[in-house]
Amino acid sequence: MKIISLFSVLFGLATICSAQPKDADKQFTVRWYGQAFFTITSPSGRVVAFDPHVMEEFPREGKVKADIVCQCHPDADKDRLEQSIEGADTGKVKVFRGYKKANPGKPWDWNLIDEKSAVGEETYRIRTVGNYRDALEGKKWGKNSTFVVEMEGVTFCHLGYLGHTLSKAEIEAIGPVDVLFVPVGGVYMINGEMAREVVSSLKPKRYLFPMAYAFNGQPDTLLSADEFLDGLDPQVNATTTNHFSFGLSQKPAAPTTVVLGWKPGTPVEKK
Repeated sequence: MKIISLFSVLFGLATICSAQPKDADKQFTVRWYGQAFFTITSPSGRVVAFDPHVMEEFPREGKVKADIVCQCHPDADKDRLEQSIEGADTGKVKVFRGYKKANPGKPWDWNLIDEKSAVGEETYRIRTVGNYRDALEGKKWGKNSTFVVEMEGVTFCHLGYLGHTLSKAEIEAIGPVDVLFVPVGGVYMINGEMAREVVSSLKPKRYLFPMAYAFNGQPDTLLSADEFLDGLDPQVNATTTNHFSFGLSQKPAAPTTVVLGWKPGTPVEKK
């Protein structure tokens, strides 16, 4: 697995950005809280959270602040918003669920979303694309929703617990992507080899973040990210921290894989 140093990559990106207008280099920060739980802090200081969880393998120091929460599927962990997101129990956070209960006793169905949401002075577009957590049209693990969020000039795609490669129709529905969050842990989602195929089909323009895999052996029900990462170039190894920032003007020559670490973090602060 070839990994170039975080310092080298960031130095190179900083050099590119130094020639850009100062206003164009507004910063986004991505933070990882284990599994598929990420937050994105925008240049305006707003926070979008994906798939928050409560897991003993990934304890946290306090709750995480967010303006918007996107939930891909109804696992028990994902429904414990009150324990993971500050203000979720008082209705201060806007929650988008990619699933709904159509009828009592029936399986969960997709909640297809395409909505523009005011967040402070900004307007974000939030969409879902329905897919499955397995290659058997959900017969084993059920349905999944992929979220596409367009925020302040960058398009983020969080694949959730996708369990199959994507069809042409699904690729077209997702559309152009700048930053991609892709599961790689196998078992009840795609493994590393399949994840590489998905990345190749979506062709993210800037960064891709592997997620939902065994980090330092936890959770031990999943595979590590090694199969996915092997040979990918360029890579940023940021495993000493759980966050990574980039400027609006930063556009790597090739999609860059960012490998984040995990540690009990400080809640995301809004500006």
